[in-house]
Amino acid sequence: MPTASPAASARPMKRRQHLVTRLLAVALALPMAAIVGSFNAAPVAAAGSCSSHASLSHPPSSIRVLTRPGRVITVPFRRYVVTVMGKEWPSYLPQAVVEAGAVAVKQYAWYHTVYSSRSSNGRCFDVKDGTSDQLYKPSRARIHPDHYRALDATWNVSLRKNGRLFMTGYRRGDKVACGRDATGYKLFARSAVMCARSGLGFRDILRKYYNPGLTLVGSGGDSAPRVAVPAPAPAAAAVTQAVSSARSTPRNASEAAAQTRQTPQRQPDPQPSARPAPPPIPDPAPIPPEAVVDSGFGGGAPGGVAAAILERELMIPL
Repeated sequence: MPTASPAASARPMKRRQHLVTRLLAVALALPMAAIVGSFNAAPVAAAGSCSSHASLSHPPSSIRVLTRPGRVITVPFRRYVVTVMGKEWPSYLPQAVVEAGAVAVKQYAWYHTVYSSRSSNGRCFDVKDGTSDQLYKPSRARIHPDHYRALDATWNVSLRKNGRLFMTGYRRGDKVACGRDATGYKLFARSAVMCARSGLGFRDILRKYYNPGLTLVGSGGDSAPRVAVPAPAPAAAAVTQAVSSARSTPRNASEAAAQTRQTPQRQPDPQPSARPAPPPIPDPAPIPPEAVVDSGFGGGAPGGVAAAILERELMIPL
């Protein structure tokens, strides 16, 4: 029976060795190609990847604002909120309404830093400067100490609807009874004023407009009602004294003698105490009429209304 020669039997072994060598070379080349490709490939943004903040328990430190097409600026978040308040929620509103507005402005912006998927000319942004989002006008915002007080009182408060962070819209609304125009997703300023006048604090106002399913998270006390401080009236006192002096001035010597006989001797005024009187508290500057038509409520989905915030009747001091 014929047998294979040694040279013939070695050929299949060499073929198998070449095949194994090639397979090993391919297996080693694939990971290296992937690593090199990861360095050379241009990054591709996935849909929804424009988010700049991930926390649902703490507000962001900054926010990206689109001021015009292609121009995006990064603003410290707290500065952004108080600037929007100075434009959208005037300080002449009841303090409870300003505080409710502070929560709405903050959470509206916070929501968009988490869920933003918008970009302009290839640049991601969170919110627009405009009535489709919120008005950010640093040079035109009228920021008042009441805005800072509202921000401090409500900074740790956030809202959840059915357990989830949601977009807190707001509008001017109509002059109707407290909460009558509530939809569950927007705060209406004009009727909220009626809520404040009836004694509701900012927490109850938020519940009135954002229920059902609303939960307030975090600490923050309701605002104390504003107390009117009577301003001193030195001018009125001076006028009264001048009139009394004019009435008591005698016209001749005989009348002076008669007054001396009839007028009892006035006791000297007590000496003032050593403690100086506190300086008078100045009244806030009046709001000019043009300020009423220079503002608009945003805080909503596209289609926000640009209009006068409130009518003049709401400028009457409470």
